[in-house]
Amino acid sequence: MSYGARPTRHSIARTLTARTLTACAAIVSLTSLSACRGPFRAPTGYEQTYLAALHNGAFRTHHARADALFNAFDYGHAIGYETLLTKPSPAAVIEGPVFARLDTRVLRRPPSVPLEEAAVGPRYATLVPEVVAMFEWSHLLHKQLYDVLAIPDWHESLRDKEVARVLAYYRSRPDLAFSSHPKSMALMDGQPYSQVFRQRAPKFNGLLWTYHWMQMSLYDALMADPQLDAQRTAVGRVVDRFFALIANAPSEMPTMMPMSAAVAPRFSARYPEAAIIFDNMHAMHDVLSDILLSEAVPAAQKRQAILRAAATYRDSTTEITTRAEWLEMAQMMTESRLRPPPGTHP
Repeated sequence: MSYGARPTRHSIARTLTARTLTACAAIVSLTSLSACRGPFRAPTGYEQTYLAALHNGAFRTHHARADALFNAFDYGHAIGYETLLTKPSPAAVIEGPVFARLDTRVLRRPPSVPLEEAAVGPRYATLVPEVVAMFEWSHLLHKQLYDVLAIPDWHESLRDKEVARVLAYYRSRPDLAFSSHPKSMALMDGQPYSQVFRQRAPKFNGLLWTYHWMQMSLYDALMADPQLDAQRTAVGRVVDRFFALIANAPSEMPTMMPMSAAVAPRFSARYPEAAIIFDNMHAMHDVLSDILLSEAVPAAQKRQAILRAAATYRDSTTEITTRAEWLEMAQMMTESRLRPPPGTHP
C-alpha cells in the first residue's frame, strides 16, 4: 500500500512557494511594529522536506484524530512564544484566554493541516528563525518515525532499517539536528532564568508537558502490536488519556518534564538515539519559554541567550551525561499518571 506520493521537484517547489508567501505575509505585517522590536532576521539555512519514502502519510491515514492534534500542538507552542514576546503581562494572558482558547476550541477541533509558525507567531519566528527551523526539523523526524511504525505487519528488521534511514536523514542537517547525546538537567533547570515559566504559568506549562507526553506515548502504542486494529485501539487510548490529563487543569498534568524512557520504554530501548533527541528538543522548549519570560535576561539579550542554549543542545560536548544516567533520571521523573496505558508497554 502506498500512503503518499514521493516528493517531486515540482511538489517541493509548490510547498516552498506556499511557505514563502505565508512568511512574506507575516513579514509585511511586521512593518507596523515599533522599531524597538528589532529587524527581520532571515533563516541562515534552507528548508528541506520529507525524506522520500513509501510509508510517508501512513500515520495520518490510519490515525487521523491523533495526527490532527499535532497541528494544534504546533499552534499552542507558537502562540505561547508569541504571547511571551508581545503582551505586557504574558503569564496572565497565557494562563487565561490563551489557555482557554486552546482547551475549548483548538484542541477540540484541531486544524486539519499543519500551520505556518511565521503566521501564528511572527515576532517569535523573526526573533529566532534558527530555533524555529530546529523545532520544525525535529517535528518532521517525529512524523516520519510515526509513519514507519504505523505500517501494519512490517517485519521488525525492516522497521529498524527504515528508522536508521530516517535518523541518518535527520543527522544530515547538523545545523538543525538536536544532539543524540543525553544532556544534564542543569542546562534546563540550573540557569539564572530556569523554571520561571512553570512557576508563573503552571497550567500552560503543564499543557506543553502533556503534549510531549502524548508525542512519546504514541510510539509505544504503535509498537505494542503491529496489527492495524490493535494499533488503532492503543493510539485511541493515548489520545483519550491526553484529554483526561488536561481536564481540571492543572491537577492531573505532569509536574515534571516527561522523559522518553519513562513514558515510552519500548521505543526508548529499541531506538535510544531518537528518544534522546526528543528529550533534548523538549528541554529546549522549556529553556525557550524561560528565557522569553525571565527578567534575568534583558530583552536586548534574549536572542543571543536562546541561540547559545540551542547550540548546547545541538553539540556533543556540553553537559553530556551517560545513557545509564539518562535512564536513571527518567525513572526519577516518572509519575504514575504518566506511565504507559495498559496494553501499550511490555
